[in-house]
Amino acid sequence: MIRVLNYRVCSIVVLLGTILLLSCVENRPFRLGKINDAELGKYYHDQKPWLEKVQVSEDRSYHISFVEFDEKGDFWDRRQLARTARMIGGSNKPVLLVTYIHGWHHNAKDRPPGGKNPGDVQTFRCLLSELAVSDSTKNFQVHGVYLGWRGRLIEGPLDYLTFLNRKAAATRVAGTPVTETIFELIRQARKDPNSKCVVIGHSFGALLLEKAMAQAITGNVLALDAQNPVPQQRFNAPADLILLVNSAAESIYAKEMTDMFARIGYRDADNRNLPLLISITSKGDTATGGWFPVGTFFPNLFAHRKYHWGDKYGPSSDETDQHIYLTTTPGHNKLLFTHSVDKTAPPQRVPSVEAVARMAGRITMGDCAVVEERNPAFEKNIQHAEDDPMVFATSLKSDPNQFNWWQIHAYQLNKRTPYWIMQVPKAIIPNHTPIFTPEGRAMMAALFRIANPIGQPGARQIRLAPQTTE
Repeated sequence: MIRVLNYRVCSIVVLLGTILLLSCVENRPFRLGKINDAELGKYYHDQKPWLEKVQVSEDRSYHISFVEFDEKGDFWDRRQLARTARMIGGSNKPVLLVTYIHGWHHNAKDRPPGGKNPGDVQTFRCLLSELAVSDSTKNFQVHGVYLGWRGRLIEGPLDYLTFLNRKAAATRVAGTPVTETIFELIRQARKDPNSKCVVIGHSFGALLLEKAMAQAITGNVLALDAQNPVPQQRFNAPADLILLVNSAAESIYAKEMTDMFARIGYRDADNRNLPLLISITSKGDTATGGWFPVGTFFPNLFAHRKYHWGDKYGPSSDETDQHIYLTTTPGHNKLLFTHSVDKTAPPQRVPSVEAVARMAGRITMGDCAVVEERNPAFEKNIQHAEDDPMVFATSLKSDPNQFNWWQIHAYQLNKRTPYWIMQVPKAIIPNHTPIFTPEGRAMMAALFRIANPIGQPGARQIRLAPQTTE
């Protein structure tokens, strides 16, 4: 009986191991095509181009290029970065640069069209399409850069067993090559002073982005301030907006950055409380709300210490156990929330039916994997000129010409921080993925406009307070 049982157990183990091996996603690049086809043919197969130009209307187009990183965080081929940077830096128009880092379950591979779960490559195209046809970006060349890594280890539902493995991979990938890529692309775009630069990270991609950027941002901001002999002189921010969506990072990173900004007295150039980093998490995100605490509990079982800093920096350091920050993400740690998103009444100046129809008529999504024809709320938000900039719209699913209205409220009106952390209703982003829903993209347009108001051309300007605090 025992022998039979052992045989069955061994058979199950062998079967599961075989399934895992057969369904394992190759550790290889997907977008090295036309860099050097003859050479690459020896090593990699089925390579798509590193750059594509997509025509979305008769006179509008966008570029999308790819830079990929291996399992250890090094470049698959550094020429992807070199050629992308050269193209951005050589643009004859200001560039609207949108750099995106995907998360768990994704990579730089196109998924079959029409599937129930389109990949991030396809849905990222939806955002670029809307940006390319917007009236507010007609003077820009929209260029999206997709930073790919091995976020998908196994094909199918067994990929959910790879949480800790892919989290460790994202931490490894968050090294010098990724940081170099982000800042080199921004450097090239800003050869034209009117360019705008946005960086977006999702899930473990947000973890990757936050780790790659945190120390660089700290050093960059403080070094720039030290180089300016004139107190409170303005200088360019590291980016115009850094957006973390459904972040799968430990919330201790957000706490550390929030504390740093509070200490150095970070201010917007015009003394306004405008965000530089924004972390938004869906209230329906079961991956970061459920999987993350479970997956991080045992690795941090004995990681307990209390902060005894008092309430100077808020409740986050007032007799709080560090274990909380190691087992929750920013979007599920109420101690770090700075804002909320709530339903609100329509503003006084609502677009007319004719104006909404004109917005809808401009939006064509022919190259987007999701079947969509229009998203007028996106155009409404990115042209934002309301009396209250914290109010934005999303289109009704039943009738895109009709809007739901939302307002972003600050929990503490007198608290200034460039790092905003908030939860988002499921009506905007329903779950962990996809994030580039019509409603999600409409909110992203609103957040970009909040961080970069109309009438403020060129790079974001920032300054520091003349003295740091204790």
